[in-house]
Amino acid sequence: MLEKEQSVEGAVSESLAMACVRGLARRANRVALIDAGMGGRKVKAGVLFGAGLALAGRLRREVSERRVGIVLPPGAGGAIANLACVLAGKTPVNLNFTSGRAASESAVRQAGIRTVMSAQAMEEKLGDHFPQTERKLDLGVLLKEEKRKAIVWSVLALILPARVLAWAANVSTAGGEDEAGLLFTSGSTGEPKGVVLTHRNILANLRQIDGVLGDLELKSLLGCLPLFHSFGFTVTLWWPLTGGPQVVTYPSPLDPQALGEVIGKYAVDLLVTTPTFLRMLMKRAGREKLGGLKMVVTGAEKLPAALREEFAQKIGIAVHEGYGMTEASPVVAVNRPGAEKAGTVGKLVEGLEVRTVDEGTGKGLNRGEAGILEFRGPNIFPGYLGRPDLTEKVLRDGWYHSADFGRLDLNGFLTIEGRRARFSKIGGEMVPHGVIEENLNEWLEETKKGRGGGYEVMVTAVEDEKKGEALVVLHSCELDEVAAERALRERGLPALWMPKKYKLVEEIPILASGKLDLARGRQLAGG
Repeated sequence: MLEKEQSVEGAVSESLAMACVRGLARRANRVALIDAGMGGRKVKAGVLFGAGLALAGRLRREVSERRVGIVLPPGAGGAIANLACVLAGKTPVNLNFTSGRAASESAVRQAGIRTVMSAQAMEEKLGDHFPQTERKLDLGVLLKEEKRKAIVWSVLALILPARVLAWAANVSTAGGEDEAGLLFTSGSTGEPKGVVLTHRNILANLRQIDGVLGDLELKSLLGCLPLFHSFGFTVTLWWPLTGGPQVVTYPSPLDPQALGEVIGKYAVDLLVTTPTFLRMLMKRAGREKLGGLKMVVTGAEKLPAALREEFAQKIGIAVHEGYGMTEASPVVAVNRPGAEKAGTVGKLVEGLEVRTVDEGTGKGLNRGEAGILEFRGPNIFPGYLGRPDLTEKVLRDGWYHSADFGRLDLNGFLTIEGRRARFSKIGGEMVPHGVIEENLNEWLEETKKGRGGGYEVMVTAVEDEKKGEALVVLHSCELDEVAAERALRERGLPALWMPKKYKLVEEIPILASGKLDLARGRQLAGG
């Protein structure tokens, strides 16, 4: 089975840097970013442009290597640091400062990073967990030293055309298949892998995002996902910098009380989050703060029908489920107003193809049949950094062999059955962890047994001599095992799907992006 959306018109050959020059210079006098983590500081596009160019000149003079590490949260500083890198013709590598020292050291080593840009406050906060490199650049100090040049470039942005600005600042206009970004996978399933994204990948996905919106006018979006997360990198960083909506930033996605205040105070139009965090926002913020949203999109986990209905009833806003992955830059599909189907992740973005194949044989399947999803399009990455062995396993003839099971219906709506890593083969049958979790969460909600905040259960697995794997439920709330199994059976789940063990933990392990930390979950289950 093969399905393709209409191709993105024209080859995306210009550089990300040129797209930023064009987007920022065109609206130099417009507020492009509001830093809610810094008291609501409003930063105009021209100011971002000037600071980015001044810092780019400094990087060209003092940093010889191609890639520069960045350790900063979402905000004006993070935006300027990334912008400076691309304007200088360098690759920004936003390092995951929440993944532990081993993971950050692995990323630094793989990318050959010798210089990292950060802020003194970040270094003090992280302490021993701060990534170790040969050289550290303090963004605040650099900006003070380059202030005069930044002002000059900000003024020029108001009066000169984008092409002239690019020429004067020595900004490369050609990008195409050259490396523009490097993101390391979260490590939720093992050691982080470096995902190379080209100029074409990122710009194509930005065009695809614009295509999703159609006539829907969004003036602002919330930017709270880390910049080392693919959505935070492409959508809430580069989209606003290339002429998209204004971004309202906050340094963490894990504070629903503060995020509710930010959304209400700054009249945010677009919110993208996980279902778990959406539930917390709904309870902590309510209609008063969230009622002004124009569009809400969830991803990373399946959107429960009960949450969709409850949010619509209490807040008065429809929730649209979407789907993406780092290797797709990241947006793959999304439900949108006028083109939506509950239970699916929507239709493919423009220019992307999908097919389903049998996991064992690799044979193509018919439409409607569930199998491993493979994707091909301008937003699909070219490979993993320094790992041709891994690249060959997932990229064949331009098709990306994902780790997800799914199916496409006759109307082009994509349904995700689950990640391969979130299935266990028990007695020869593939058992989905997510379905069990969903049923347990619904039972906790209905019986009021849960605390009603954040993740409270996680299904994982350990090795089992007889059946291959055994299911383990990690739970952070008090849970009666007998009652839980009875609830699962009453909901029609097969006997083979019944968890073998329940384990109380202090908290369910999650990543900074809001996703479940699968690797840590397995460690807890086996400990």
